[in-house]
Amino acid sequence: MGDGGSAAPSLVTMTMAKEATPSSGVAAEVHQVDCPDHLTDRGVACGIAIVPLDRDDALLGTVEISFVTMPGNGPVAMPMAVLQGGPGGASSDLARWFPPRLFPQIFIDQRGTGFAPADFDCPEFDAALGAVVGAEAAEAAAITERSLNACAARLVGDSLLDHTTTANHANDVESIMVGLGYTQWTAYGVSYGSTIGFELLAVDRNGLTGVVLDGVYPPDLDIEAGYAFSAQRSLDALTEACSQSARCTGYNANVGASVERLLDRFESSPLIVTVDKADVVLDDVRLAEYVFLLSYSEQQMRYLPAVLTGIEKNDEQALRWFARTATSTLTSAYGANDEGTYFAVTCHDRMPFVAELPEGLSAYQAALVSAPLADRCPAWGQRAAAPATGESVRSDVPVLLLSGQFDPITPPAFAQDAAAGFSAATLVSQDGRGHGIWSGNECIGRIVDAFVADPGSDLDTACAEVGVPVLWAQP
Repeated sequence: MGDGGSAAPSLVTMTMAKEATPSSGVAAEVHQVDCPDHLTDRGVACGIAIVPLDRDDALLGTVEISFVTMPGNGPVAMPMAVLQGGPGGASSDLARWFPPRLFPQIFIDQRGTGFAPADFDCPEFDAALGAVVGAEAAEAAAITERSLNACAARLVGDSLLDHTTTANHANDVESIMVGLGYTQWTAYGVSYGSTIGFELLAVDRNGLTGVVLDGVYPPDLDIEAGYAFSAQRSLDALTEACSQSARCTGYNANVGASVERLLDRFESSPLIVTVDKADVVLDDVRLAEYVFLLSYSEQQMRYLPAVLTGIEKNDEQALRWFARTATSTLTSAYGANDEGTYFAVTCHDRMPFVAELPEGLSAYQAALVSAPLADRCPAWGQRAAAPATGESVRSDVPVLLLSGQFDPITPPAFAQDAAAGFSAATLVSQDGRGHGIWSGNECIGRIVDAFVADPGSDLDTACAEVGVPVLWAQP
């Protein structure tokens, strides 16, 4: 932990003046603590909040949640609660990368993540990742199952794990914002963080005046069918965009057809690529997963057409780039998520809505859904969600919904469907973008700034209609 001397930023100076006494039944008890080393140079303050394990049953006790406050650098007093994805992502990690905005940002961690005492990470699985990427599909699945089951056996029975749900994550957010003294506040949720945003909107919340949903992940989604749909839609969008660029078609005449040919080839003849003295197996399942992962970011996706052509030609440079970049992305993604939180939330909130997959899946879709959630959840022992969980959310609170053209997991169609439930919804979809479009984009940044300053105002979204050009290239 970092030095907590007198020069350290203060939680108090980063909050608005307390204009009212918060409800004792909702407000968290908050304490400032030393920041972890990776945050000590960010000009932030770190805190631990004590919240009910379950708001409906005070006898169950309390839990500690970590959070980070970042002061605004402009005139907007309205704060924003920033909520990471996953499930299992720590919002406090975003404080390393997100710049200060015109308004204060409060990065609130999910249960079992961050720097609070409870840690739902699965080092058993993290340690096995090298073996997973170096094995063919069946063996990789077996290694994954063993390592995750070992983690589940260690964590199952923890009362906090049993109460790690989207509803409780949303209650934690409200409790912390009220506990910090905010009488008005907004929230931003990216990916699964947007699911927490839906839960915030599902009931009346003290002081909530607006919500930004970025990479819209509805609570009533069948995540397996949705995964298959969104992945194929993303690949189709990439194929179409490439076909409209002379530069891109010079690299690859039909991206989707390249993927289909490679899936067929690698299903029967997996390829081993050696990267930094480690073997990486490319079979049909791994190829599909890697194409999917590299589609999250437009900075990586722009290389896919040329690289897929190179792989078809057995070009060593293309193969090494693909294997190195994809495995690095995969290990980074898994390393950033605490698997215990992921399975606690997913098996409780999502499993009840998973239905049999439709017939006629493409080879790409079939490869991506080769490990059903039903096979993973029993080890985690999570009870089924209450019947109300996952119902379409309706609200009169202003909502800004953000989507990227190529997003492989939360496409614009999800935002369009969800917007129907909101009486004050603004939809923004930006061409040329992947997953999570607020961060690092000046146009979307201005739109979000205006929304937070006055959530009920008419927003000027014209800049997003221009889109971002895809700089197709060969690595």
